[in-house]
Amino acid sequence: MTKRFIAALLALTITAALAGCGGSGSDSSAAETTTAAETTAAAEGADTAETAAAEDAAAETTAAPEETPAGTDDLKAPVADGAIDPKEGATENMLERSILNKGDISRLAEKLKAAKELAANKELKGPEKAKLSTKIAFLGDSITEGSAPKQADNHYIHQFQQWWEENFSFYAEWTNAGIGATDSYLAVHRADEDVLAAQPDIIFIEFINDADNDFYKSTMDSLVRKCLAQPNNPAVILVEMTMEDGTCPQRVHSEIGLAYDIPIISYHDAVLPEVQAGNLNWKDISPDNIHPNDEGHIMLAQMLENFVSIVAEECESAPAPTPFDRAAVESPTGDKYADACIAGKGSDLVTVVDEGNFTEETQYWKMKDGWRTKNGGTATFELEFKNLGLLYWMVTDGTGGTATISIDGEELKDLNSDFSGGWGDYAKNDELISFDERGKHTVTVTVPEGKNFEILRFMIS
Repeated sequence: MTKRFIAALLALTITAALAGCGGSGSDSSAAETTTAAETTAAAEGADTAETAAAEDAAAETTAAPEETPAGTDDLKAPVADGAIDPKEGATENMLERSILNKGDISRLAEKLKAAKELAANKELKGPEKAKLSTKIAFLGDSITEGSAPKQADNHYIHQFQQWWEENFSFYAEWTNAGIGATDSYLAVHRADEDVLAAQPDIIFIEFINDADNDFYKSTMDSLVRKCLAQPNNPAVILVEMTMEDGTCPQRVHSEIGLAYDIPIISYHDAVLPEVQAGNLNWKDISPDNIHPNDEGHIMLAQMLENFVSIVAEECESAPAPTPFDRAAVESPTGDKYADACIAGKGSDLVTVVDEGNFTEETQYWKMKDGWRTKNGGTATFELEFKNLGLLYWMVTDGTGGTATISIDGEELKDLNSDFSGGWGDYAKNDELISFDERGKHTVTVTVPEGKNFEILRFMIS
């Protein structure tokens, strides 16, 4: 199926669906976006480092090509009979396979109805409509941040935004909360600040850097619960990517998605069977073994567009969404990170006992308000927590030191920030310790003389 044919099909689907979603308004205004055009060095270079991080983290993953042979009877839709031209976009069967779980569509349906009703409302003027804009957020890693299409317009978020504006409304606010080389462990800690503070209506979550293990099942669980529990009942949609050999966290992510019956869109299920069948060359949709290229990003956008168009057809008949009560809904993992947050300078969650030489400005442009030493030394903090992690800056210039972390006077862990010879500086996170009960603790960070180390954030829950 050609891309042009898919576009026509989706247009027909949406046209039919919009009549049931509140009419077809033509009002529009330019919506600001923070999407792929602002790709950072971390995203641009993550084709090497993020891949390595994902491979290391996913050592326990069992999704290998020979274990999921293409063309088997259990595929939701069969693979193509022959070669697929990636420039023609996703095929109809790829789009069908991409819907791993349709899930409870009530939240998304409500947001789609509201978007169309707003666009069709002739009584409201531009500024009034702008206040009621649909807020759409993307939380993820370098794929979400903007790696590695050659043209920023082909980034999947930008493609989806264009499609949304053509089919729903220009009255939308877009948040791209992608950070290269990061995972859902950091995401559950930064979600409040980076995403939920904006009260998004629709949240897409994508983390190929997670591994197929219980730790990331736990972090994704708390992240999804945190998003679902927001008072405006946002639609939460998981987006599952894949590495070239099939390595991905889809299994554990899906366990969480299915537990809460939220939509799951799988690039893995859509693309990988065609690659394994020899119908599609991986190198034609990715410049490395993890990041989609222009064609890959366009395919991913089409998968999101296809799903939203299907829900649009059913939005009038969908039931009203049910608020998510975290206390009443059981967590499959115990909701370990229910109150997770990040804390830098100025946070009342961190008491600086003695910052020592950690007085320099941190380098990561999104987190300048951390603690940095250029010449070693010891900094001492007091924090109250049950679980503690640290987000720190990896550097390639050879100055990065190894910090020894001590809790209540006992040495706990060494964190090496030296990334000499790597693709570029980036933010790395490690979980440090978990206690049975929440309590106040003294944390010291000691770095050898002459070495650089940067504490970007403490990760507290």
